[in-house]
Parts: sequence; structure tokens; C-alpha cells
Amino acid sequence: MDLIGAVARVNTISMDFVVEWLSENVVDPLVAPVAEVVPKWNSSSWGTVLDERLDEVNEHDTYSFVENSGEIGLVQRALVTWMFLYVGSVIMYLLVASIDYFVVFIWQQKRLVPGYKPNYAEIRREIRVSLLSLVVMTLFTTPLEVAFQLGYGKLYHDPTQYGWTYLVLSPVLFVVFSDSLIYWIHRGLHHRVVYKYIHKLHHSFIHTTPYAAFAFHPVDGFLQGVPYQLFVLFFPLHATIHLATLAAVGLWTINIHDRTTLNIPLVNGAAHHNIHHTTFKSNYGQYLVCWDAFFGTHKDPSSRVQQQTEEEVYGKKYL
Repeated sequence: MDLIGAVARVNTISMDFVVEWLSENVVDPLVAPVAEVVPKWNSSSWGTVLDERLDEVNEHDTYSFVENSGEIGLVQRALVTWMFLYVGSVIMYLLVASIDYFVVFIWQQKRLVPGYKPNYAEIRREIRVSLLSLVVMTLFTTPLEVAFQLGYGKLYHDPTQYGWTYLVLSPVLFVVFSDSLIYWIHRGLHHRVVYKYIHKLHHSFIHTTPYAAFAFHPVDGFLQGVPYQLFVLFFPLHATIHLATLAAVGLWTINIHDRTTLNIPLVNGAAHHNIHHTTFKSNYGQYLVCWDAFFGTHKDPSSRVQQQTEEEVYGKKYL
């Protein structure tokens, strides 16, 4: 959901222009031929609720970007948002993952991943799972994004609204908040009762490439992405900073699956995550190793780590 959220924030920063343009120029022409025989996308009751919410938001928020949102029916808005999130996420995923793959596994292969032999069948499976999962993950994300478009949440546009100090410190708060929640969500997904039903699919990719970054069971990917959006329901965050942080997280998610690492102290890099994929119960953190170190689940890539199989970790009964 990091990449999905980054795509969504493009619409936020555009003051809803992207969704309105897609609605007017893509969806409206498609539904126009059947408009006379199909009920309007937006029922009168929903329309009343929507209009009341827009009036409320615009009355209290000078920087609201939903001033004209009532022109789009709620169902149509959700459909357009889902379409935009999916197509945008797929484009960004394929573009960034392909660039990363080219640099690490082709151009700099001898230096960064010596001895690498491409498994094209596995790469195709990584891409196929990612593309299918993104369909559902973007669907799950759509209601929350529509809520943001209607003024719910604490996204804002004026950098002075909460002061410059908060503006500068807010990305740090975002990282601490999301990393803390993801550690426990990720660790919970490895519990033997739920592992085989949700998280096992992602761990079927042992020696990953950047294309495995979003190869999750849809519920798995959605749950691990919830903290990124949950943050702006409770804490104010400038829309552009949210876009930047989510884009950085998306790049990071791809990077930690490409087997290379920057060896930055306290940072959970690709080497850490590779150990996670080969031991199953270590290095749960997203960006930092702090929670892993504190709760005894950290395994240092610089030390010798014994690989384990799923059966050794969970037992046949739970697989």
C-alpha cells in the first residue's frame, strides 16, 4: 500500500484534478450510452450525504481540495479512484522494479550479486502475483482514499498550518509510527495459525528479485500497508510530504528484495530481509532493526546465519 498511497497522493496534490479528469474524460463517455436505462451512479440519499459533507469540509478548511467533488457520484468516484490507483501502481511497480533489476542483476551483477543465475519462470511468477494482488489491494484501499478526498483524515496543504518545526519532524514521526506497527503486524502474520493462509505466498519466493516487492496475498499486502494510511487519520501530515515518504517507502520495499544492502547502522536493509526470507522468524522490521533487537528477533547479516525451511520452523501440521 506504500506505492498505492503514493499514487493516491498525486491526486491529493492535484486538488482532485486527476480523479475529476478521469471521471469526465474516461468514465463518463463509457457510461453515457447506457445512462438512460441504468440508474444514476449516485443515489439521491448518498448525494445528500456527500453534499452535506463537502459543505462541512469546505466551511472549516480553507485548503480543502474537495470543493467541486460533489459533481462526481460516490460510486463513480470510487470506481475512478480504484482504476487510477491500480493503473498508477502497476506502472510505478513495473518501472521501478525493472530499473532496479537492470542495475543490480544485469549491469552491476558481477559486483553486487556474483554468481546470480536468472530464474525467469520465478520472475514471471513474482510479476503475475504482484499484478493480481494489486487489483485487490487497490480495491481495499479505495474506500479510505475516497474518505480522504472527501476531507476526512488530517492531510493538509498549507506548510505553515502546524508550524515549520512540525513539518520537518513529521516524517520522523511517520517512520517511527509505521515501523512500530508493521513490526507487530508482520510478526503476527508469521504466527503458525495464520502463516499458511496469508503470508506463506510471499515466502514462497526465497531468493527474491525486485519484482517480488508486491508479490503478496492481497490481505497480507493490505495489512502491512494500513499503518501508512492510518497515520494520517490520527496525525496531521502535509500532502506533499506524505507523497514523498510513501514514494520512498515504495522504493525501499523494492530495494530490500534485490539482495543488495547499504550497510547503514540500525537500518533493516536488503541483507536483513534476505535473512528473513531464509529463516522465516527474524528481522520483521520495515526500515529499522530497533524492535527486532529489543525483542530478540534480530539476526545480523554480518554473522553466519543458518538457513531454515518452512517445515523446520512451523512443522508439517501448520503448512
